[in-house]
Amino acid sequence: MHPERPVFRIVTSAGEAEEHLRVIRQAMERSTRHSTLSGFSGVAVGLLALAGCALTVTVVRDAPYPVSRYLFVLVWGSVFLLSLLADYALTKRRAARVGKTAFSPLGKHLGRAAAPGLLAALVFSLFYVLHPGLRDGYVYLNGIWMVCYAMSLLSVGMFSLREVSLLGWAFLVAGATTLLLPMNFIVTPMTMMALTFGGFHIFYGLWMGRKYGW
Repeated sequence: MHPERPVFRIVTSAGEAEEHLRVIRQAMERSTRHSTLSGFSGVAVGLLALAGCALTVTVVRDAPYPVSRYLFVLVWGSVFLLSLLADYALTKRRAARVGKTAFSPLGKHLGRAAAPGLLAALVFSLFYVLHPGLRDGYVYLNGIWMVCYAMSLLSVGMFSLREVSLLGWAFLVAGATTLLLPMNFIVTPMTMMALTFGGFHIFYGLWMGRKYGW
């Protein structure tokens, strides 16, 4: 008797290789279309960002320096943490509804893809905190956060739905506009924060919820 041999399929032509790639792409697309992305998550994050913008305009700006500096860090640090918690809770809820887990292999890939951009935003934020001389430096953080977030979304978009990449490009354009145009040339940096982290997220969440489920 001959020992059982492993079965290997040798690709014999460029057409066959292209067909294999097509099948792989379709499998990945089906996986992401039934992913754990939650429309409610986008809406929740957008509302939290709008609350952060409102507090910045009504409370932080009126506070004396350096109190305003620490209030700014407290407000947006809280927005970030609450956004992470809301995203986790709603993603876990969505995953249970579609018969998946929030920390599937694909989910781990998405987390690793998003990490560099988010860490870059954290580094710039710490730089601002550690340099008290940058009295008005927070206005530049707005555009920097948009660009860093765009990098995370574009990385995640390589493994996820096309809408994620489109959101990333929108944040990149908005961040570049915020950083490169003179302040108050069209709108203020905080208005851009409300438009992007607030408005973009809410529109994205509503679109994703309607198209793929809540």
